[in-house]
Amino acid sequence: MTWLPGKEPGRHASCKRHFRANGLKRLKNSRMKRYAALVLAAIALTAAPARAEPAPEVQALAAKIIEDQFKTIINCERCNLAEANFDGQFLRLAALQGANLTGARLRGADITGIHLNRAKLDGANFSGSNMAGAVLTGATLRGADLSNTRLDAVRMSGADFTDANLSGANLRMLEYVKGTKFTNVNARNAIFRHAYLGRVDFTGADLSGADFTRSVGLTNEQLGRACGDGTTILPPGLSIPACRGGK
Repeated sequence: MTWLPGKEPGRHASCKRHFRANGLKRLKNSRMKRYAALVLAAIALTAAPARAEPAPEVQALAAKIIEDQFKTIINCERCNLAEANFDGQFLRLAALQGANLTGARLRGADITGIHLNRAKLDGANFSGSNMAGAVLTGATLRGADLSNTRLDAVRMSGADFTDANLSGANLRMLEYVKGTKFTNVNARNAIFRHAYLGRVDFTGADLSGADFTRSVGLTNEQLGRACGDGTTILPPGLSIPACRGGK
């Protein structure tokens, strides 16, 4: 029902008060929601564990390495570089045998041919880096992020990649892999073409979409401890259980 201006003033005033009250209520609710969102965000930031910062001596050593990276081949065996930041740096052929790089960041770094024998690399982030030809013999990389990393022709005998992220990683032409552990790794869409994989431990590994074209040494016994999907490419005669439960 409608009315002309000036008609039924009592009803018109009542409607105006009703709309004003509803508007104030909506504004109040909107402000309360924004306030609640800010409170929740603050709680989340407080609860989230802060990333550890490198010790001052580690920062100084890392700065020196970065300063010298184009002047000489870096030699820093058994150095403590825990949590150091080498994102995007050039450390080709660096000698870091036995070094502690726990939690270090090397995202997008050029570390072709780097020597990391027996190094501690747990929780390190190598995402998008180039590690082709690196030496990882006896290194520990538990929980490390190697997603979309080039690892072709890497020597990794005895290396421990337990719980590492190898999604999209390039592991072509592996050869020295005796005793390598890929336990519980995420190797979705990883490339293992032309790789020798005899006696590699794939227990609990997610190999969905992984490409094993022309890889050798791989057995159904190894694959039976892992899982994959319809896009996993295997050599003739091999099969893999399907991943279940979101894995």
